[in-house]
Amino acid sequence: MQPQNGSIWGNINLCIEIALNIYYIVGEHGEGIMIPREHAVANFSEKTVAAGKESEGCLYYPKGETMDMPLYEMLQKRAAMARKAELAAAAQMEDIRKKGQGALSALFEGIRPPAHSGTGLKRIREGIYMTGGEEPLLAIHEKIAHFMSPYACEFGRNEDGYFYYTLQSAAIPLYDLKEVFSECREMVLSEESLCATICTHYPAYREEYNAVVSEEEKIPQISAPANLFLQEQLDRAQAAGEGMQEEIREEMQSEERD
Repeated sequence: MQPQNGSIWGNINLCIEIALNIYYIVGEHGEGIMIPREHAVANFSEKTVAAGKESEGCLYYPKGETMDMPLYEMLQKRAAMARKAELAAAAQMEDIRKKGQGALSALFEGIRPPAHSGTGLKRIREGIYMTGGEEPLLAIHEKIAHFMSPYACEFGRNEDGYFYYTLQSAAIPLYDLKEVFSECREMVLSEESLCATICTHYPAYREEYNAVVSEEEKIPQISAPANLFLQEQLDRAQAAGEGMQEEIREEMQSEERD
């Protein structure tokens, strides 16, 4: 539920998605966090939900008033995910130490595909799939997500043991995983478009990522077309271009008949 023109703080001058369905908004008369009420009820405590100012199906948390309440719960969840990932990594390293490198592949054996994947499910590797349908999603199993940052997990919809990402938000987990799994690196057809997508749509993730890596590893500010780093995105762009050309031809033929 991406906010459009207005908020309780007037027209929106800046809107940044800081986690899945959680937005930081700067309006004409104030700023703070906005969360769709349905998402807030499902993911936050009753106390935090009650503290939000409701308007048109959304809850608002003004900066300097109640904004710290959802932020605190987000940090709690992030810390819990970090601890879970740390424990899982320690167990995996111990398993590899005892059994040898063959244990690394065995870690992901037997992972079932996503339960609700529709037709045309594409397997990238164990635990990573691209679902079919009109709106394909990148599905990443929780075991694979142990190699991702907690911040990247926050942008996925967690269901049936998988984190689901749109083609656009897939930029975040793929950036985390492309140096871990070669299959993820091969999915990225354009590193420039991947970085441009993150810079344009997920500046908060870029800021968090760049704060903890060396200068050489930082996500650069790139001026390039966004959302053209996956084959599925290129196919859609090509189909849209062909559709537009067909409309132009039909209009020209109609004008000639007139």
